Amino acid sequence: MKTQLQLLVITLLFATNVFSQPGTTCWRMVSAGENFSLGIKTDGTLWGWGQNSNKLGLGIGNLANQNLPVQIGTANDWATVSAGNVHSLAVKTNGTLWSWGNGQFGQLGNGIFNSATANLTQVGTATDWLTVSAGNRFSLAIKTNGTLWSFGLNSVGQLGINNTIDQNLPVQVGTASNWVKIDAGNQHALAIDNVGFIYAWGNNTFGQFGNGTNTNSLVPIVVSSANNWIEVSAGWDHSMALDASGILYTFGNNTNGQLCDGTNTASNTMIPISFSNAGTVTQYIAISAGNTFSLTIKNDNTLWSGGFNSSGQLALGNNTATNTLNQVGTNNTWFLISAGDSHSLAMETSSGLWSAGRGMEGQLGIGSWVAMNTLQSVSCPSSTLSNETVTLEENTISVYPNPTNDIVNIDYTLENAEKVTVIVTTIQGQTISSTQMDKTSGTNSDSIDLSNQASGMYFITITTESSSFTTKVIKR
Repeated sequence: MKTQLQLLVITLLFATNVFSQPGTTCWRMVSAGENFSLGIKTDGTLWGWGQNSNKLGLGIGNLANQNLPVQIGTANDWATVSAGNVHSLAVKTNGTLWSWGNGQFGQLGNGIFNSATANLTQVGTATDWLTVSAGNRFSLAIKTNGTLWSFGLNSVGQLGINNTIDQNLPVQVGTASNWVKIDAGNQHALAIDNVGFIYAWGNNTFGQFGNGTNTNSLVPIVVSSANNWIEVSAGWDHSMALDASGILYTFGNNTNGQLCDGTNTASNTMIPISFSNAGTVTQYIAISAGNTFSLTIKNDNTLWSGGFNSSGQLALGNNTATNTLNQVGTNNTWFLISAGDSHSLAMETSSGLWSAGRGMEGQLGIGSWVAMNTLQSVSCPSSTLSNETVTLEENTISVYPNPTNDIVNIDYTLENAEKVTVIVTTIQGQTISSTQMDKTSGTNSDSIDLSNQASGMYFITITTESSSFTTKVIKR
């Protein structure tokens, strides 16, 4: 008799949208766009607040600006999200890509120019998308096979496809299949491959490539001989980068001091901000380049900011620009930051979320329409989830939580006692664990520990004597 893996349905009941106190485990990731914000909670639900105009994905019946986080749909399987200038992108744990907002240049990837949608819309039918970055009217995305794709505005080659023709469907960038990091700015893009090289393309007028020139490029070009880069961030027309030793570099436009090097002079070479005149070295663990300002987190988990500050986006208690990095408050619990057009978002290790800067469109998420030049706590909203049963044609299974920080649980039911093999592989096909166990008939549960694995997507394959099932899992 053919073995069946039966789904164990777990019903979750949630209250209506009320707000609890901050400081509890709440947010998993956030993204600051142009006057709006998006976030994913630890339960996998998607939220938006700030300027709407289709960008919040709340549907045609709700186009009003929002000054508190509002849940977008009821799905709880969102893996990552990116807020651009006028559009948004997100990927679900099943590998599907979604877009919403304004798409006049094709940045929604829906095959239409001059379109706009207030509803979350799937981009194509592919189920192998891994990560996304929404820039100023153009989009970047990486698939699980390491290929890089782009769509949208291409006026100066920001799509990296060796022409300046706008695209309304995802187009592959080159033929490489080893991309691991991307970030879309105003008219330029930065990326890192799995060897550790930084690439840049698009507009380089202010030296935002950091390669010693001011020459634009229609295709990704290597900008440094070093191959130890781990993070990049593309602002409006400046850039930030981190190497494996935690050294921070900035390059590009510096009119408002956003390079934080103590000057207001643009640089087309990478400036090592980590080194002081006294020769001491400061290490960093996170970077985010906003419109004309910069956010960083040092390796002691303190938060620092510099650059333009007209709306208080530096969270320093004033509205004065500064061309050096200044500590924000005294807390040493920060681990995630996102710099928008003129507002900032920062998360603590407790998953508490804070915001500062322009708030007239509600992008701070604090229930008001005013700017704030100090960090304000964003309350944690309660989620409303749909009760969904995921059913496959012959094999069904429950894998949770997904995404996960460490442990993945697997529940299934066997009709007969038999051997079950559980295999975990990377997206490159490398096996990181393989376990065979004798299982009894009825309900079975297994756990997989991913705590020592790098963040990214993994495949879990469960095989019996007559059946096999594979699913994707996101490790945060």
